[in-house]
Amino acid sequence: MRADRLEAWQAAGIDAWKKDVAALWPATQPLLDQIHSAEQLTFARYAHRTLRTPAEAGMIHIGDAWHSASPQLGQGANMALLDAWALAQALRQAPDVATALARAVAMRRRHVRLYQSLTALFTPVYQSDSRLLPFFRDRIVGPLSMLWPATRIQAAMVSGLIGNPLRPLSLAGT
Repeated sequence: MRADRLEAWQAAGIDAWKKDVAALWPATQPLLDQIHSAEQLTFARYAHRTLRTPAEAGMIHIGDAWHSASPQLGQGANMALLDAWALAQALRQAPDVATALARAVAMRRRHVRLYQSLTALFTPVYQSDSRLLPFFRDRIVGPLSMLWPATRIQAAMVSGLIGNPLRPLSLAGT
């Protein structure tokens, strides 16, 4: 649900939402039966942001603190782990903290930019009011995605391996 529709959702009441959800996915009814008020739910807000300068004297941002994105690709935890690994590697190899922070950012910057671009590209496909994008996604891209080489590309994308992020981190082949 878009943030600009939250107030209307709250005004309509939890029962209206539960009815809509059950109509879309009847198997969720046992879960819906456990929800009695909107306060039992948490509205998650997502933003697409990338810090231009993720490190400064003695401090580095990793994960969503550096590069938050809408969760279409499901890479938040993976990206944070890769950032942390880059930082650990850089701290082991660099002569000082300032050099280590710069190296960690350098090791990750290309992959971060790539996934931020992919997320920006795919977000409208899943979160827009367009009638054309869902049709194209569900009726054309959906069936084509089950064929080779699309299956291989999707597997690489959702595993976080597009752009070969492991090589700069000395993890290639592990």
